[in-house]
Amino acid sequence: MRTMLNLFLLSLVTILCAEEETPWPSRVEGHVPVAPGEHPRLFFRQADLPRLRARAETPEGKAILSRLKELLGGGEAMPEHFRPVDHPFGDKSKKLELPLGGYSFGHAAGFGLLYQLTGEQKYADLGLECFEWAFKGIRDRDGEGRYGWKGYSGDLRAGPTVGWYALGYDLLYNGWDEETRIRIAQEIQNFEQEGRVSLTRLAGGSSHGLRSNHFGMQVGGAALALLAIKGDPGVDMERLEPLLPKNRKVILDILSVSFGDGGFFIEGDGTGSMASHIALLPALQAWKEVEGYDFVSPRSNAQWMAMRWMFLAQMKDGVADFRPTRGGYPWNIWARQGLSGGGYFSIGFGILPEEFLPGLWWIYQQFFEEADLKNGTPYDSASVYPHLAVLAFINTPFELKAEDPTETWPKRIRDTKRDFFAWRNRFQDEQDVIISVLGLTTRGYMKASNEEFIRILSNGEELMWGNFTRGILGEHDLKETGGSVLYFGDGGSFAVDFSGKSGRDVMLVWEGPGAPEDHRMELDGEQIAFLFLGEGKTPKLKKRKGRILIGEQELSLVDGRLSLKF
Repeated sequence: MRTMLNLFLLSLVTILCAEEETPWPSRVEGHVPVAPGEHPRLFFRQADLPRLRARAETPEGKAILSRLKELLGGGEAMPEHFRPVDHPFGDKSKKLELPLGGYSFGHAAGFGLLYQLTGEQKYADLGLECFEWAFKGIRDRDGEGRYGWKGYSGDLRAGPTVGWYALGYDLLYNGWDEETRIRIAQEIQNFEQEGRVSLTRLAGGSSHGLRSNHFGMQVGGAALALLAIKGDPGVDMERLEPLLPKNRKVILDILSVSFGDGGFFIEGDGTGSMASHIALLPALQAWKEVEGYDFVSPRSNAQWMAMRWMFLAQMKDGVADFRPTRGGYPWNIWARQGLSGGGYFSIGFGILPEEFLPGLWWIYQQFFEEADLKNGTPYDSASVYPHLAVLAFINTPFELKAEDPTETWPKRIRDTKRDFFAWRNRFQDEQDVIISVLGLTTRGYMKASNEEFIRILSNGEELMWGNFTRGILGEHDLKETGGSVLYFGDGGSFAVDFSGKSGRDVMLVWEGPGAPEDHRMELDGEQIAFLFLGEGKTPKLKKRKGRILIGEQELSLVDGRLSLKF
């Protein structure tokens, strides 16, 4: 027991020391700095335009652009439906639901993409009109009107508002005269609400701090705005230049404190979706494009912030079954039509390392493409917000060969900050087995409570299995199969075996005081329980000279802990 704990502590120290020595964010080799007045810049550069214009002529590109115009209210004029300036906002009792195409803070970006692809001046003029509407006080389509250039409804809404309008500025810049460019850049630079929220404050996070989902929305939105106007004519860089390293530092704080190396958020899942996807993860893509800083490599924090939604869900016909949900706002998870759970693919395609992109593309094609095409929401354009369709057009890797993530993605998540562990055997159908446990209570303004049992999702059913106390002491990674062994503070241990040697796809084993009754057997005075999941034939258990034989698998106890043979 003591030897095992010492080995665990030594490995943890080794990991932490290695991380300290690795620069984060890493620098993009060969990155070409953005020149003042150079646009577009946030999500693609001028050199990418021929490729994107060719994409606009493909069936896939045409489908997304058709959807984008629908989200813009037609795409050839300002939308017919918008929130009147005098309509109360922030009042749940006076919600105003606009039809599809109603005005949003993503409209300027939508018209901006159409301008970039066609060069037609009418789209630049429409994009400018979006800014004029914003300055007049016309708010976003949100039912409560919480997002708007004018009026205060939380710092968390100010960040995305200025950030996504800034994408519009970036895409429309070349369609405006110099006077207009300077005027809009200065409006972004001087963005302020109620004399309290400003771009300067948002850049470093203006309220709630690292314990809240609000923080990522503020900081991510400010990043998009700062990077969009950096160095442009009329911008006061003496004032804004210090905000860039400040923003870069606080993003690292969010990635490493608010989130962990397995992407688990301090307040839980639904809040984590808000904190990551509404503005923060797109800001990481912009930081890489504009400044050459890669926040996704070399550590796994941001990677799992994007991948965990697919890893932990059973998916079919455009619908995801994500269970269990932990922490606050569970309705945000996979809420594809809105902001909080929209764009999991269109955003993920823009930030993931190359080795994981074929797997993400395979998941989309396998579980969502057909349903999205049938529903008229092609290639992750289900959200009513046009800027997410813009990202779908820019980021979806149509030319990439998809690969089954069963072969290319890890079969296990480990978040060392939260003691969160999850395992998945494959990506195929309802018999996929997803296993998880949260070992520590995580507490921000909301919390996700620790668990003393293992949670399993398979065949659409959720199961809680076993019981342990005194926390999770450590883990032995079974690299051969993607499984692992957990060691509990009460002396028990738990193993996930994906080798298939038992005769079933998945074998779970529990040793110790909390062992369940399933297929129980005694070995060396310890109670051992087995659970078999997935496809295959359930094996008979046989005891042989201090070992248990399970099909072709062999289990023994070493120093009182589970050991599997490979």
